[in-house]
Amino acid sequence: MEDMDTLKKHLAHMSRELSEIKKLVFGIESGKKGSEGSDRAWEDLMEASEEISDLWTDVSAVDEIRAQREKSW
Repeated sequence: MEDMDTLKKHLAHMSRELSEIKKLVFGIESGKKGSEGSDRAWEDLMEASEEISDLWTDVSAVDEIRAQREKSW
């Protein structure tokens, strides 16, 4: 039962993170073209990455990736 609770907590956390990413990605202006649009998209991505990193409080990113590769969750 503890494993199921851990999995539910992990999935809830991932869902919140994905929801935040979705908000940030869809918040990027889609009408820009050329290098100006690319530059802005890159800046938005970097800003989103920083915000997500600031919110990340559980396991380290390396441990998270390792767990996903090993499917240990």
